[in-house]
Parts: sequence; structure tokens; C-alpha cells
Amino acid sequence: RNLHRQQKEKLYGVTWRPHPPSMLTASKQKEIRKNIKQYSKKYDAMDDQAKESARQDFRRDRESKMNDFLKVLDRLKDWKAERTEENAWDEAMEAFDS
Repeated sequence: RNLHRQQKEKLYGVTWRPHPPSMLTASKQKEIRKNIKQYSKKYDAMDDQAKESARQDFRRDRESKMNDFLKVLDRLKDWKAERTEENAWDEAMEAFDS
């Protein structure tokens, strides 16, 4: 979000902060560049495992919520059946259909 904007006349260039020197030695950098495919495969596999575990957790959570909801629906269906027996609605419906 831009809070303030001011145009400058004759602004010819902007220099960025230079990067600090690497903490790795030149030989270590060469080794990393040489084996970058192995490293990327290793970390990609770790990422895939993390994504899969997150998916499994999501599925498990969704399934438990769905089972809880279905239990509530079953209880409501049982309650409705009891109420229709008490009020004799099923008899009235049968008489109406006849």
C-alpha cells in the first residue's frame, strides 16, 4: 500500500543494497550446484509428504464431521418417527391415501 508519492526531477538511477557475502566456501557452493537435483528431489519429497499428511488430516476431519452430522440426522429421524406415532399422523396419512 502506497502511503506517500513524490516525483523527483532528474532521478537517473536507484542503487540497491548489495548482497552480503556468502557464508559458504566456494567449494561448498560448487558441490551444491553440482548436486542440486538430488537436493531438490529430497526436499520435494519432504514437501509432498507434508502435503499428503495435511490432506489426510483434512479428510479425517471432514469424515468425522460428516459422521457426527449423520448421527444427528438419524436422531432427528427417530424423533420424528416417535412424534408421528404419538400424534397418529401415520394413521391419518394412510386414511388420506386410501
